[in-house]
Amino acid sequence: MRHGKIRAVIIEDENEALDLLSGLVGATDMAIVTGSTTDPMRAVKLIIDHDPEILFLDIRMPGLSGFDILNELRNKMSPLPFVVFTTAYDEYAIKAFEYAAFDYLLKPVDPERLLKTLQRFATIIDHGPDLRNQSLHENGRTLIYRALTGVVFINPAEVVFITADGNYSTFHYVSGRMETVTSLLGTIEEQLDATHYFRASRSCIVNTNFLARIDGKQQQCVLMKNEREFRCEISRDKVKPLMDYMKIRGTELRPFIH
Repeated sequence: MRHGKIRAVIIEDENEALDLLSGLVGATDMAIVTGSTTDPMRAVKLIIDHDPEILFLDIRMPGLSGFDILNELRNKMSPLPFVVFTTAYDEYAIKAFEYAAFDYLLKPVDPERLLKTLQRFATIIDHGPDLRNQSLHENGRTLIYRALTGVVFINPAEVVFITADGNYSTFHYVSGRMETVTSLLGTIEEQLDATHYFRASRSCIVNTNFLARIDGKQQQCVLMKNEREFRCEISRDKVKPLMDYMKIRGTELRPFIH
């Protein structure tokens, strides 16, 4: 369990935006802004000097972009802080994902969205002394994809399973909501935490946190959440590997036959 407030640094291109975000961060009562600047040329030194846990980094700035700052920072600082990109332009979302952003906040920043970002960070830190040294694929970060109607933000912990449909993939949420994105299932598999997600078939990835049993007759994984049942196909040759996988996690699982 962490003690004290989260140390944050903010890099914004305008004083008004910086003051607004600083106020929102402080209002959460979860974090303290230890340093900030509107001058991207000063950003790298400022970040190194303050060594924040979270860096709120504007993307579109004169002289240097947020991506430029992060590129330079990677050569001078290790481990890096968790990076939350901030921008008014959603066209940068995919590139932010490629930079392994912890999160991506669209301006004007929504206070509730910001609070959820900080709460998720606090939860992650509670599970380890310094997870900045681990792969960002293991820290519960938001995943960012292109959808038919724009950019979508996926919290993997809320996803029960994912299915393939040609060149598209659909995320199936605990709530029953579905989100279709323009990414192949194999690409998504590479971006998920392998300790929680298992490729059950060519067309399905399951979140093993919700796995209740394997229905051998129907060749399906049965997933449960709050007494709600979800089903996803499993290939015959994946049944034993999945059972072995669950044993390694400390969960005994047996095929269920009607």
